[in-house]
Amino acid sequence: MCFNDLILDSRRAVFIAEQDTLIISDLFLGNGAARRRKTDVMLNSQQHDLWERLFGLLSDYKPKAIAILGDIKPSQANLDEDEAEELQTLFRKLRANGRNVIQVVSHSERLEGPTMQAIGITPTENHRIEPYSLMHRRRIFVYPRYESPTGYWINGGVHPLFAVPILDPKNEEGWLRYPAFLYTGFALVMPPFVSYAQGWEVIQTERLPKQAKAWSVLGDRIRELDIAALPPPPESLRQIARITNKHKAKHVREEEWCSKKTVNED
Repeated sequence: MCFNDLILDSRRAVFIAEQDTLIISDLFLGNGAARRRKTDVMLNSQQHDLWERLFGLLSDYKPKAIAILGDIKPSQANLDEDEAEELQTLFRKLRANGRNVIQVVSHSERLEGPTMQAIGITPTENHRIEPYSLMHRRRIFVYPRYESPTGYWINGGVHPLFAVPILDPKNEEGWLRYPAFLYTGFALVMPPFVSYAQGWEVIQTERLPKQAKAWSVLGDRIRELDIAALPPPPESLRQIARITNKHKAKHVREEEWCSKKTVNED
């Protein structure tokens, strides 16, 4: 799918043809030692899918540069000994044929550390590829408004999900959530490269700018969504709430209070 001079790939990547640059968000390279010890967190089939898609993209586009938006591994601040060797091997493959690898992170504390030392990358909080600025920000969905009329942000820190009505095998109405690329007029917001990364529901589509466009991703298919024609999702979907650390702490305090109250009553 081509949009302006960008190629939106169903493998959850963006290719800037004029700059020979491949952009991926939340790549999470390698299973990592920590994840291998927790086999229930990430299945081997998911890991194989990551590498098949990544090397397929490299083979098809032959980019001169790869821009990774977000962390390169889960828990980037920590690095086990065998993880360092694994990442070094992986990055030798990514840098083959003189390919440049760029990482854009959202937190300044992730600009350096053992992981960065192992792979020899110096991350940045923003990276400019004319006429675009690459970023990985959680809170910037539609804005900031970009000054140049020909450029905008490409953001990999927020991953859009659209609820689309479907008919199930019994011909009853249901809903399917699609990861998507979302263009707001000021930013192109990307889906995550890993399928298990958390997404953000786009519930109030009427609040998007009039020039907004979206492309759903399912398997090897990418298609434009008619945002204006999407019916409002049912109340059950609107009531879905994310559990933040603040809310978790509140729940823990409530559970502790209930436990103490029960003990006192006994």
